[in-house]
Amino acid sequence: MKNLIFLIVLLTTLNTSACDVCGCGNGSSFFGILPQSHFKFGGLRYQTKTFDSHFTSNLLRTEENFQAMEPWLRLYPIKKTQLILMGSLQSNTQTMVASGDQKKLSGIGDVSALAHYNIVNTFFDSTAHTLDHIWLLGGGIKLPTGKYDYAMTEDEVANPNFQLGTGSVDYIINSIYTVRKNQIGLNLDLSYKINGTNKNHYKFANKSRAIVNGFMQLTAGDFTFLPNLGVLGEHAKNDKQNGIDNRFSGGYMTTAMIGSEIYYKRITAGFLFQKPMIQALSGSELKLRNSFMCHLTLLF
Repeated sequence: MKNLIFLIVLLTTLNTSACDVCGCGNGSSFFGILPQSHFKFGGLRYQTKTFDSHFTSNLLRTEENFQAMEPWLRLYPIKKTQLILMGSLQSNTQTMVASGDQKKLSGIGDVSALAHYNIVNTFFDSTAHTLDHIWLLGGGIKLPTGKYDYAMTEDEVANPNFQLGTGSVDYIINSIYTVRKNQIGLNLDLSYKINGTNKNHYKFANKSRAIVNGFMQLTAGDFTFLPNLGVLGEHAKNDKQNGIDNRFSGGYMTTAMIGSEIYYKRITAGFLFQKPMIQALSGSELKLRNSFMCHLTLLF
């Protein structure tokens, strides 16, 4: 899996027995609606994504599933500056539909650290506001702690995409803006990920992402619910191998999102479903079937 949520799609020419177009768990992480901004937190997230590739071919059709368990922690080491640390444990499965043959990878994925400065945050003061705003601006780094093995052997999966990590140091630029009036609000999340080149001379394409999410706050006793509905758009150009474009990679996608945050005292949980509306990935030989994310987090 990789980097905090894009679907980078690739051709592998080193293993002719495997599917040559495959979904990607690397680089697809994003935050969603973060728990209350004036609290530190620690918790656990779970993500899963399922792809169909070569779906027009009875012989080559495959299904890929990427799962990740992600511990995450938010701290405020400096006033108005939040630091988010995120690890990853990956479990990836590729299944040839015709034969039922499977390839599996599991282990530690890449780790990320992101810092955001609160340009505006009315929740930090006790003054009543007609509109409440939060604008976080910052960026971070992803380190190649996940195994990236592109060697062709009978025991390993030889695919630049079907790995536990990207094998490269990557950088993220991020802006998160939230505005709320009474119980209704809007969240806008913009990010751009700059990928490095790994030791195998493979460079995953840089990725841009935009998310617009509307939400409503509902209260029932000690519980607060934050149902939300939104749209996510992603775009990436071609990956490069030894500086040469991989024309079977890259593309764009727009997904609809629906989910909810649930608060009970200092405990918060949340879930988010994604369903594609428009997608053109890997020359239209790859499709995201669905994506799901949930978390359980303690505020402190």
